[in-house]
Parts: sequence; C-alpha cells; structure tokens
Amino acid sequence: MTPFETLAIYSVIILAISLLGGSLPLVYSWSSKQLHLFTGLSAGFFIAAAFLILIPESVSLMDPHDALATVMVGLIAVLLIERVILTHHHNHEHGHGDEHDGDEECEHVHALTSTAAFLGLAVHGTMDGFALGVAAILEPEVGALLFTAIIAHKGIEVMALATTFRLAEIPVRRSMGLVTAFSLLVPAAAFAALPLIDLMESLEVGFPLALAAGTFLYVGICDLLPEAFHLEKRGYRAFLMVVLGIAIMWVVSLVAGHPH
Repeated sequence: MTPFETLAIYSVIILAISLLGGSLPLVYSWSSKQLHLFTGLSAGFFIAAAFLILIPESVSLMDPHDALATVMVGLIAVLLIERVILTHHHNHEHGHGDEHDGDEECEHVHALTSTAAFLGLAVHGTMDGFALGVAAILEPEVGALLFTAIIAHKGIEVMALATTFRLAEIPVRRSMGLVTAFSLLVPAAAFAALPLIDLMESLEVGFPLALAAGTFLYVGICDLLPEAFHLEKRGYRAFLMVVLGIAIMWVVSLVAGHPH
C-alpha cells in the first residue's frame, strides 16, 4: 500500500469518527439542563486538551518561554475579539433598553462561544492534518502513531464543538454543515501538506499550537465553565462533568500519546 493510499484510508476514518461525534449533540432533543451539563463535559475537554496536549506539544517544538508567551497571546486575542470588538458591534447594532435584552445577550454569548470554539479547534485540526500528511509520507510509523492520537480525541472535540452550536441555537441543518466542514479540515490539511513537505519541515509548528492552546483555555474557562454552572443551584453535577471531561482527555492523552 502506497503512502497516498494509507493517507486516504486515514482521512476516511477520521472523517467518519468526527461526523459521529459531532452528530451526537444534534440528533437528540436535549433539555436546556442536559445541554448545560454537557457543556461542563466540553469544558473539561477543552481545558485538558490545552494543558495535556497543546501546551506540552508547543513547548517541545519551540522555546518554552516563547511557547507560553504565545499561549497568553492567544488567550488575550480571543478576549479582545469576543469581549470588546464583537460585543461593541452587537451593542451598536441592537441598542439598549429592549425588554428582551437578557435573552438576546444570552444568545449572543452562546454565539460568541461557538465561534471561538470553532476557530480554536480549526487551528488545532489544521495543524493535526499538516503533521499527519508529512508524517504519512516521510515517516509511516510516526504517521500511524499520529493517526491513532488524532482519532482518539477528534470525536470528543467535534462533540464539544457541536454542543456549543446547540447552546447558540444554531439550526440543526446549519450545525451539521459546520460540523461536516470542520470534520473535513484534517483530511484537507493532510493532503494540502503533501506538495509543501519541504516547506513544512522548516516551519515553527509550535507557534499555531500555542495559539490554539490559548484559545482553548479561554473558551473552556471563560465561556464554557460559566455555562456549565448556569442552571445549577449547588454545582455538584456540573463540577463532576468538568472533572469527567478532564479525566477522559487525560486517559486519551496517555493511551494515544502525541509523537513529535
């Protein structure tokens, strides 16, 4: 089997797992309380992915100080975009004093959360795809390990993303379209990397991974955690869902590993 055929098989499997994970929050009519608890699970995934996968990877691929500084830049950039630029634009368009301001503001926050989640995961997915494409051609054994790592967490990532779409009340058909587009990112990036293999070897791939880590931290802590506890009186169940999400991602990181 040629490396191209192997990469094609990898791409089909990654796409199938991504679509399966993304469809779970969309095919069933979850209650608001269930969705918010589901958000706690997603928050755990995002936070653990940043600390257990993205930050260690970026630190190993570039100067540790620069890597952590880039993580901070990623977090601050999303903070600026979400809480200053987009919020100001929303307030300017809709004005103040409407009796439905509370509901509109809640929906607006959910929309910002889903947008930030999509952007952060898109960066991560693109880098996964580039790495897989290069490894499958140059180092087939490393490519197989990287493929295992990707499929171990990709379904979880897309499920978390789809949950933010549900909270933002994005129609199911449009949400599924976004999930499909996102699921195609890894295969597309993998094949796009093939004619650029010489260039890819010289790039500092830790930089976008560190930026994605900052995005993940912001989305997980600033957006998803407040949503998870929004409808909870004491917060026990939401807390357990967050811990469960972290535990699942921790096990995934141990089992799959992340080869450099």
